[in-house]
Amino acid sequence: MAARNPTASSRRQKGHAHSWKDINQSVKPKAMSSASERRIWIGRLKTFGLLVSIVGVVVAALQLASFVEAGPELLTKAGESLPIRSIAIETDGSLERDWLTERLEIPENENLLSVDLSALKAKLESVGQIENAEVERLFPDTLIVTVKERQPIARLLAQRANGERMLLFVDESGHVFEAERMDKSLVNSLPFLDGVALRREGSAFSRIENIAPLASLLQEARAIAPHIYKRWRIVSLEKQDRLIARGKAAKEVVFDTRQDFRDQLGKLDYILDHYRSARTGIIDHVDLTLGDQVPVRSL
Repeated sequence: MAARNPTASSRRQKGHAHSWKDINQSVKPKAMSSASERRIWIGRLKTFGLLVSIVGVVVAALQLASFVEAGPELLTKAGESLPIRSIAIETDGSLERDWLTERLEIPENENLLSVDLSALKAKLESVGQIENAEVERLFPDTLIVTVKERQPIARLLAQRANGERMLLFVDESGHVFEAERMDKSLVNSLPFLDGVALRREGSAFSRIENIAPLASLLQEARAIAPHIYKRWRIVSLEKQDRLIARGKAAKEVVFDTRQDFRDQLGKLDYILDHYRSARTGIIDHVDLTLGDQVPVRSL
């Protein structure tokens, strides 16, 4: 019997398919996983969010451009609605609130935004008695003014161009000024300064140089020997490296600027107490510049 030729069906059963036509096309595709679906939706949402953001930026840019264009008009309207209702003034000296307010010359219902702070500061600092001034806005309706006054250590007598006498003051930096307002008790407690030459500089006076030692002496005397300080009527810079104090307890006391003032004041206090107890007369001259050897001359 002749051999049977294998059919296509038998070949598929015995071996692998040799072409795509041999694959069973009736098989259904595998269903998509839930993770893949989430990734697709997340990608779509991101794209949508990006589009919304771009639209928002465009709208905001258009609104900003409109605001900038109308900016000056809006600021003007805001300024018109913010009048100054109160002025808060703080000072550390003798200048009174009414005087400072008058000096500022702020028109009634002046706008808080339009007021020139730099001009107000300069106006106050043009007053010799004022060392520093700060002017600030406090919304919605308050102007804050802070004034630091010069603290005088001595007073001087000078003469105006018309011959009239004038009272001046000097602070620890050597700045000479005429006081607008000064407490009388403070004025009367200050010694007069002698041995200096005043020079005009425009409407003011030049600084007094080398006044630091005198400022230190007066500060020490007020702190540790007020009973001596209050009897000094004149302090002088007439001698180099020397300070001279003239008063009632001793007509003239010479201090050495190169030695410790506390030590010299202690010696002076001892001498004054000794002469007062002994009742040996009025002290005419005390020289504290020779260390432990203190020449004393009495009347």
